[in-house]
Amino acid sequence: MKTMVVISHPTVHSSSSQQFFLATLKGGEAVTVRHLDEVWSEAKPHFTRVTEEKALLDSQAKRLILQFPMYWYQAPSVMKEWIDTVMSKSAFFAKQVKELGIVVTLGVKEEAFRAGGKEQFTISELLRPFQALANAMGWTYLPIFEVHQFDYKTEEAKQALLVEYLQYVTKENYGTLKETEEWFIKRAEAMEGAHWEQIAEWIKENQDERLELEMHLSHWEESQYGDY
Repeated sequence: MKTMVVISHPTVHSSSSQQFFLATLKGGEAVTVRHLDEVWSEAKPHFTRVTEEKALLDSQAKRLILQFPMYWYQAPSVMKEWIDTVMSKSAFFAKQVKELGIVVTLGVKEEAFRAGGKEQFTISELLRPFQALANAMGWTYLPIFEVHQFDYKTEEAKQALLVEYLQYVTKENYGTLKETEEWFIKRAEAMEGAHWEQIAEWIKENQDERLELEMHLSHWEESQYGDY
């Protein structure tokens, strides 16, 4: 499955979080990255080549990821300008794209965004217009991928975040355990070295055990509740 990642960030080249994520996508044939701030300028504050922008979307695949830092509880103005200019229900990509995902970076702790927290509202509530957009276009709206205080994370936490990000961008049927296991197996088998081979085999062995346990659990539930 192909994905298009559309980024709006005024200082993307010096952003540690954006460069971290972009480095993981390099060389991936299934992912195309679009930097909006590179084609938008103060002198021409509009995406004048609308046909070209739509063609880029038309030639890409099923998942569209909008990636940006949160500015005053919403996306940067360039992202909004791009959406207003390019998005159209009648465009070919509206039928081609199937899923919309949001990757948002924030400088505030995760616990601040909840009822009773400092910000009072959740990220899902604040970014509800994107959910409405997905609904209007007939797309599946993926769970928002939130990145809080990236620079304060440990290296171990960053590596875990990297894996989660790659899954969010590239893995089909995002969110299912079976697809997650298959994704890890495929990635491990594509890497060179005995260590990666061992990881792939370990996942396969545990996958078989999990499936067997699920089968036994299903049979037990049927025996317990079959008469109801």
